Amino acid sequence: MADAKLSEKDIFEKVPVRKAILAVAVPTVISQLIVLIYNLADTWFIGQTGDPRQVAAVTVSYPLFLLLGGFGNLFGIGGGSMISRLLGREEAENAGKIGTFVIWSSVIATLLYSLVIFGFGRQALSVLGAEGETRGYAEQYLFWTVVVGGILMVLNQVLANIVRAQGKARTASIGISVGGVLNVFLDPLFIFGLHMNVAGAALATCISNVVSVLYLFGHMIRTRKESMVQLTLVPRRVKLSYMAEVFSVGAPAALQIVLASISNSVMLRLMSGYVEHAISGLGIAQKIEMIPFQIVQGLSSGVLPLIAYNYASGNRKRMDSAVRYSLAAGLAVSVIMFAVVELSAPWLVRFFISDAATIEYGAAFTRMRCLALPFINIEFMLIAVFQGIGGAKQAFILSFFRKGIFDLPLMMFADFLWPMYGLMLVAPVMEFLGGSLAVPKTDFGRPQNTCINLHLPEQM
Repeated sequence: MADAKLSEKDIFEKVPVRKAILAVAVPTVISQLIVLIYNLADTWFIGQTGDPRQVAAVTVSYPLFLLLGGFGNLFGIGGGSMISRLLGREEAENAGKIGTFVIWSSVIATLLYSLVIFGFGRQALSVLGAEGETRGYAEQYLFWTVVVGGILMVLNQVLANIVRAQGKARTASIGISVGGVLNVFLDPLFIFGLHMNVAGAALATCISNVVSVLYLFGHMIRTRKESMVQLTLVPRRVKLSYMAEVFSVGAPAALQIVLASISNSVMLRLMSGYVEHAISGLGIAQKIEMIPFQIVQGLSSGVLPLIAYNYASGNRKRMDSAVRYSLAAGLAVSVIMFAVVELSAPWLVRFFISDAATIEYGAAFTRMRCLALPFINIEFMLIAVFQGIGGAKQAFILSFFRKGIFDLPLMMFADFLWPMYGLMLVAPVMEFLGGSLAVPKTDFGRPQNTCINLHLPEQM
């Protein structure tokens, strides 16, 4: 196992940058895609029922389900970034304390959220515009994914980030992927075989997260003696400054999810005045756009430990190279995927559902929303840099600018100017503005002051 340790450290310190990025980013991208596949499988199998109300139910539940990702980001990215920096400073003992701390904190926080959804989920769905049978289906979906399975989903993300922070990207990806593959097989069994409809898709997601969490915990137990990060069953005392760093980095990452949920909620509320076919089309468009988005996000998440470790160890040249190469790779992928989606939108939507009206709406929405692709790549990579170096202020500014300030009133204005379709153009406009404002005066790896005052500290 000593060789395995050396290999992980070599990835951070010695392996050529391009090869190191492939080692840490490719497994992360693959796991993101597998997670996406089972999310798409949920929508596809539900779409095969031919019932737009069930597809609409998943769509209207999405903002509440999405908030689980906020907890995963808060403790997973915040803790993972801190662990990588502590390893770069050769503080392995403190890294173990942080790992235990974020696991327990994520469980407690998610439990509280699950209880809130259990008590007030119906009211929240009503606020989002769900009515009648659509709301009933949405309640079933939330029960299994959030109330019962919320802790498991968040733990899956947190454990994967802890493992990835040590340079074990492949192991983290396998842990996430095994559950995803299982979900694809369970969906048809529960939805059609047991006639559970949308509740079957939710139950399949819950069980898949159980399997992933068991795999990752099993890995940690098997390798506990050789691991660079020594976790304990009982939390140990952690320095307040370290806890503050976890939350300062994790909070902007969580903020992205929370603001995305709020933005999505407002959009759904505005869309609720239109036909259910349009809401179903929006849900499918959101699933389709996740394919390129997840690739870009996987690339930035995968390279984050490499950035954090080299920043903490003082190797800024290697950090700069990692950021530049990752940015170029992400831009190439986003442009290719943009072209594919624009050319094949109707066929992609038809893959999920055969309803003609839903296909028409979904294809138009998909083409509009995917205009954001090239710009979101730039923003994700900048945010990853800030998360890696502990630049909480910078990550917060960029995250908050993307969603939460201008997009909400802009949605209302756009819906007034061009009912329904104008809503789809708000996200591309905001991503374009965010990328355009952040990049011009930014030297990646050592950003100078930019139009939105992003500035990387030399030391943390």
